[in-house]
Amino acid sequence: MVAKSALTPNSTTERMALALPGRVKAAAPRRILLQPYLFLAPAIILVVCVSLYPILFAIRRSLYETRYMELGTFIGFENYRDFLFEGAGWNSLVNSLVYCAGSLVIALPLGFGLALVLNQPLPYRSLIRTLLILPWIVSQTIVALLWSWMLNPDYGPVNYALSGFVDAHFSVYGDPNLAMFGVILANSWQSYPLALILMLAALQGIPQDVIEAARIDGASRWMTFWRITLPLVRPTLLITTIILSLHNFNMLTLIFTLTGGGPVGATETLSVRLFNEAFVFNNLGFASMIGVLIAVLNVVFSLGYIRLLRQDN
Repeated sequence: MVAKSALTPNSTTERMALALPGRVKAAAPRRILLQPYLFLAPAIILVVCVSLYPILFAIRRSLYETRYMELGTFIGFENYRDFLFEGAGWNSLVNSLVYCAGSLVIALPLGFGLALVLNQPLPYRSLIRTLLILPWIVSQTIVALLWSWMLNPDYGPVNYALSGFVDAHFSVYGDPNLAMFGVILANSWQSYPLALILMLAALQGIPQDVIEAARIDGASRWMTFWRITLPLVRPTLLITTIILSLHNFNMLTLIFTLTGGGPVGATETLSVRLFNEAFVFNNLGFASMIGVLIAVLNVVFSLGYIRLLRQDN
């Protein structure tokens, strides 16, 4: 009896522990591993300092009347109301949209077309590819100075070449009707290599056996491009559109160096207006409001493109 009682559990807890070892083990407290969070901490801190904090700083400052860097009276959404009910604000917004869309219309087809050409077995293809990519590595200031010299009404090579057909010298960047076209042309020349690189990578990723099978079945070059090549590179095409749209919408240096937003506000985009309000007129509250609008529009554009990309998949 003594030996049996010694081996038999005397309490309810002991019997449950012997019968349900898995549950007792699951009830044990879990150890919290801090190591993964420590590895992620530098990246999180960097994102907060570079992205989140400036946005919150701009939102707060846009709600105040400012004097240089000092906050004044809280005015709520008065800066937003002034922007929406003034003609200059809508002019800047329309100029930004025209500049972004016009640059896309020129740079994207040009980059895609050159990518199709470079995807063919051409002689000196590496050299040609290097020369075509050169505009992308040149700074926006150099590009602006180059195009300002090329389209100069007095000694520019473009006006000199057209002098045999047009008698009067015309200033592209001094004409309100031509200035926007001039900055779009300069920006398209610099930004098309990005589309060229991305689209060429997408074209080289298409399996060649699919193209060869289509040709064996009697498909023409146009049918092969429309039915096979374009659907396979369409995701890359949409991603390139997103990158170029955000790049064009936020651009400042090229436009500011070429025209400074002129003449008569013909090329004053939201980025140029923000720069003038912040560093020329020292109106940081109004400039912060424009920065918030630019951020919101960037998010709207990105979400729209991402939705198209998901529908495509």
